[in-house]
Amino acid sequence: MDVFLLEYIVQIVMGKDYDLMKIPVVGYIETDFYRILETLYDDFTIISNTGVIESVLPNFEAVYGIPIHEAIGSTIMQMEEAKIFNPCVSLVVLRTLKPTTMLQRTLKGTFLMCTSIPILNDDGTLYKIVSYTRDTEKYEHLSEEYVNLQRTLKAYDIELSKLRQKLEREYPIIGSSPQITNAIYLAEKFSSFDANLLITGESGVGKNLFTNMVHQNSKRKDKPLISINCGAIPDNLLESEFFGYEAGAFTGASNSGKEGLIQLSDGGTLFLDEIGELPLHMQVKLLKVIQEKKITHVGGVKEISIDFRLITATNKDLKQMVREGKFREDLFYRLNVLTLDIPPLRDRKSDIFTLVDYFCKKFNEQYNVTRSFSSKAVEYLESYSWPGNIRELENTIERAVLTSDNLVITEQDLPSIFQPDDISISALSQEKTLKEILETVEKSVLLNTYEKYKTTTGVAKALGISQPTASLKLEKYFGSHKNKIIKK
Repeated sequence: MDVFLLEYIVQIVMGKDYDLMKIPVVGYIETDFYRILETLYDDFTIISNTGVIESVLPNFEAVYGIPIHEAIGSTIMQMEEAKIFNPCVSLVVLRTLKPTTMLQRTLKGTFLMCTSIPILNDDGTLYKIVSYTRDTEKYEHLSEEYVNLQRTLKAYDIELSKLRQKLEREYPIIGSSPQITNAIYLAEKFSSFDANLLITGESGVGKNLFTNMVHQNSKRKDKPLISINCGAIPDNLLESEFFGYEAGAFTGASNSGKEGLIQLSDGGTLFLDEIGELPLHMQVKLLKVIQEKKITHVGGVKEISIDFRLITATNKDLKQMVREGKFREDLFYRLNVLTLDIPPLRDRKSDIFTLVDYFCKKFNEQYNVTRSFSSKAVEYLESYSWPGNIRELENTIERAVLTSDNLVITEQDLPSIFQPDDISISALSQEKTLKEILETVEKSVLLNTYEKYKTTTGVAKALGISQPTASLKLEKYFGSHKNKIIKK
């Protein structure tokens, strides 16, 4: 309620003159005052300090169902007894001298939100009571609008959170090239589904990071992500690690038994890395688990139902392994419902600058140093084929940050493998292993030979090796974009 209008109500109720200059408009005359009240409230009642109704608005009868002349002069006690005010909020104020709001039922069976306010004399005694009401249906309508508004705001908040997550990713997948952007888009899309996902890509491209991203964006994000490296567990322990075992199932088994890694993923995501390393006998057992979503402990007979979303990853060509009989075809098709191929770093060279900056800042903070890379050094890094992908780049940046004595790391500070100049004996002798020296020489020879003959057949003939060997070695050092990194 407007403060000036409230003050004017008090002045009228108390029968005092009112200074119209206090109102920032022309002023209210009493008739206009009552019209305003009638517009604002369903009912407005003035009650004496003894509980006698002195004044009501013209629509009192429409609200309460009794004529105005019967109401004026009646006490609020009588009105409550007759269930006209049921209950009477003003009666509470008469006893407590405190403003009160209550839900009130009329003779018509409608509900009103009734507020009653005491007006006190200067000595703190009660002078009069002012009571006004609103139909609860109006409140319900406003409440419904409020709920709808809250629902809309929540929807906007969800969308903003998704946008914020895209702009400030919690998962450290760095890059803006079309290749990595498309991979991120597919990963986010696949996160919404529970279908089996096969992630392919060379070693070091970040398959684990994409797995984490898929899990964190899925409906299973609050449940565990269990990762198993199939190539890191000895063959004789695979079954017990995967499926768990009962007490005393074999020599050395725990007396209390053990849950398997698959069982630990119940409700969450099961990630099988290096799935191509899984032996054939375990492939059969895994296929059964994927089909039935049930496991049996080693040494047990009871089947246990497991609910998990399966993600697998490999750097091998599973189709070729199927043709060679090294991987089950039925298992391959079970795993390959959705496929996400992570591009190698050599196919997203435009991301190298961003990655160098990211890793440089990371290691500056980790080791409390201040280093940066010159633009020429970055150019040298961009010209390299990166057979070890992101992992190799990260290791290279960390080593450069730790070994450089200068604030700015230049191209001279990089290992000779990144130098585009001809190989020299002095460069080869700078703290390199024999394997590194041989690889450096081999790379330089292959580059110069390919620059001269332009074909793998020409390289093979010139170096006295087979064409497949020449092709494999060129692929190893320079990838599929050989022409872009050959000296002009």
